[in-house]
Amino acid sequence: MTTKNEIILKGLPISGGISIGNPYFFLKDENPIPDFDISQDDVQSEIERYREAINQSEEDLKKLQKSLKKDDSNEVLDILSSHLEILQDPFITSEIEKRICKECRNSESIFQDSIVEFKSKFKNIDDNFFQERIRDIIDVSRRILHHLRNENSLILKKIPSQSVVISTELVPSDIAEIAEGQINGFVTQRGGMTSHSAIIARAKKIPYVAGVDISCLKAENIETIIVDGSKGEVIVNPTQERLSHYRKLILSKKGFYQDLKESSVRKTETKDGFPINLFGNIDSIDEVDLVLKHSAAGVGLFRSEYLFLANNSFPSEEMQFQIYRKLVTKLNNLPLVVRIFDVGGDKSVKNHPEEILKEWKNELNPVLGCRAIRFLMKNPEYLKTQLRAVLRASMQGEIGILIPMVSDINEFFFVKDAIDSIKKEMLNEGFQFNENISLGCMIEVPSSAIMSDVIAKHADFLSIGTNDLIQYVLAADRTNPQVSNIYSPLHPSILRLITTVVQSAKKYNKPLILCGEVAADPKLIPILLGLGIKEFSVSAQHVPIIKYTIQNICLSKAIKFAEKALELTSCESLRELVELRPNLG
Repeated sequence: MTTKNEIILKGLPISGGISIGNPYFFLKDENPIPDFDISQDDVQSEIERYREAINQSEEDLKKLQKSLKKDDSNEVLDILSSHLEILQDPFITSEIEKRICKECRNSESIFQDSIVEFKSKFKNIDDNFFQERIRDIIDVSRRILHHLRNENSLILKKIPSQSVVISTELVPSDIAEIAEGQINGFVTQRGGMTSHSAIIARAKKIPYVAGVDISCLKAENIETIIVDGSKGEVIVNPTQERLSHYRKLILSKKGFYQDLKESSVRKTETKDGFPINLFGNIDSIDEVDLVLKHSAAGVGLFRSEYLFLANNSFPSEEMQFQIYRKLVTKLNNLPLVVRIFDVGGDKSVKNHPEEILKEWKNELNPVLGCRAIRFLMKNPEYLKTQLRAVLRASMQGEIGILIPMVSDINEFFFVKDAIDSIKKEMLNEGFQFNENISLGCMIEVPSSAIMSDVIAKHADFLSIGTNDLIQYVLAADRTNPQVSNIYSPLHPSILRLITTVVQSAKKYNKPLILCGEVAADPKLIPILLGLGIKEFSVSAQHVPIIKYTIQNICLSKAIKFAEKALELTSCESLRELVELRPNLG
């Protein structure tokens, strides 16, 4: 039993799960950067030394990517890919070399000064997407400095196993380097749900609580620490009773994971025998393997814009056709829904006409700007290229086309007319395609939810994009931690809008898929089933837990549960209802 007083600290739940371990304070105390002049004769050798540090950093990241591929975490691999891109940025490459030539100083000093100036220049830009990019650049800069200074290794890899890491802030590299089972949990003062560090922690299934005042914690005063990543609680020096309780919870979780493995091979249906379609969301061809491994019903959402976000240019018709063809071939007659390019100011392409880049750059609020179908209507050549590629691939398997961010029925007709026109062209050119290819609308804007009966009458299927729908309905940026308490799927308005869309789809007998983070939350599945959702699409890694959840719910009980939920008029009351977790099996 601990001899010290128990302390319970509240924070922001970042990565779920429970861990118990010994505290390890990871408070970085960087050595000062050397600063000295070099002769003109030494400039070239100093540039070569800097280039070597970049090359070594690139090798680090490539090795890390290779080692992480077996973890089935494409989100982490994407983050590391963005770090590799940063290493090719002129700010990191040619600009630093020019300064070394001009100022005749050692590369560490030049590089550090450039990073400090960069941080100072952009620190007041209030854009979470941009701020995360800045954090990535700073993370990459640490790696480069590490090689310039010939340090032996990055520190976090040396932390003793079974530790709970306590830190002011963690960067992606800190977490990505950790071996499986090495660290039990994270507690930090700074950090948010959408940060790259959070994404990697969740991918590695490491419990993580942020927003904790660590100034009150001292290593000598802590014997044991519990991290409850689901509740957002950190328990310092737990009582024996609480320690025993949490140990039992951890053991029950291990049994639960075994249940997941067993349920994954069974059909996706409710306990009382109603079949449910459970699809996977993907960003790349590689993720299809995980969709198939978990016996999903197919791909309910292929985010096709990642084809060019990785290459910084729009892919040609032939390149797209080959990718769509490979996807449907791998799926082996399972359906594939291709969301046409959801590109805009928040997801821009570097190698693009200057006038479009300028438009995006000048947008005050890109999330409400010229993105997705709005962008494609202004730039129909990109839409035509993609539609031709999808139509060509439609002869290889079952493909559906999904239009993102529809706010008006005329946007649907624009794409439908484009498809009809392209079909005539392709017939004249001798191409074959599926004449009856399905065309759906993504319901992620309040206007499309309200007018879903009109859209359902004409579209072949509907797909509710909850991530954007919630932020637009509640006027709460889903990437902004300052309004994370407002951004909630458990707002009565969200449930009522979902009900409206369900009724519209049912009226015209059209399929309806629910996508987004809401579909991946086991606590919300009973309400969604009860509201009438019969098809879900989630990230491939979430398929097993959602399948298991569905298999243990009686639809008849879920309907009554949802009816009760619809009677409630506040987030608080809905949260209380969900947290009660009634037996619906």
